[in-house]
Amino acid sequence: MNLELIQRRRFLTCSLSTIFALRATRAFPADTPAVKQEFYELRTYYLADNTCVKRLSDYLEHALIPALKRITDCPAGVFQNTNMQEDRCLTMVIPFSSLQEYGGWNERLNADTAFQHAAKDYFTQTAKVPVWRRMESQLLKGLSGSPVLELPKGKTPHLFELRTYESPNLKLARRTVEMFNEGRLDELMRQAGLAPVFFGETLIGNRLPNLTYLLSAENEVEHKEHWRTFRSDPRWEQVRQMKKFQSTISEIRSRFLIPMSYSDIR
Repeated sequence: MNLELIQRRRFLTCSLSTIFALRATRAFPADTPAVKQEFYELRTYYLADNTCVKRLSDYLEHALIPALKRITDCPAGVFQNTNMQEDRCLTMVIPFSSLQEYGGWNERLNADTAFQHAAKDYFTQTAKVPVWRRMESQLLKGLSGSPVLELPKGKTPHLFELRTYESPNLKLARRTVEMFNEGRLDELMRQAGLAPVFFGETLIGNRLPNLTYLLSAENEVEHKEHWRTFRSDPRWEQVRQMKKFQSTISEIRSRFLIPMSYSDIR
């Protein structure tokens, strides 16, 4: 084989390698940041009386939330219902940066000596004198259109509304998620002043399948006005009338919450 042919083949091989390398770099640039995707644990503690509210709050404020800040470095929220006489419970929102972080945080709590010391009184509870009657937990995945939690802006403390949209089956629940993502309902809500904190598709929990989200406002009057603005937006009406989004929601549940004094989300 002559020298010219060998050199030509080497040139073609190097050129093709360079082209493939450039294409790969453009498709997967090394400096492109990964899209952040948060997960949320939504806890509801059902309490027997105001003494239990005080005991649980002491544990959350002085033991669990400081430990969460050390472990996750994410803002946690703790809220009570606006009417604690009718429904005495505390609701807690715990953000996680990944499923791996969520899966390992109990082990990290067990290894956290400061947490164990701060929680020692809480851990003395017995079946006869429990701090809470029942605790329910949900694991949520942030929606792709709004994948991370946003702290509310403006004067604190805010009023919050926790809304859950239940669907009769997984296919229709997926359509509800698509309605929020494709319709960019998070943007429409922000423009209307509803100030969403997070949107989450519930992966594990009660009343599945469902989509749950948290809104904020300075007061109830303002919040109602923001809802009127959103519902009168022709862009929302256009999304709502789309055939594929019809009859995807079987029930809507809503609770109004106010933050505890030690809540990071206020």
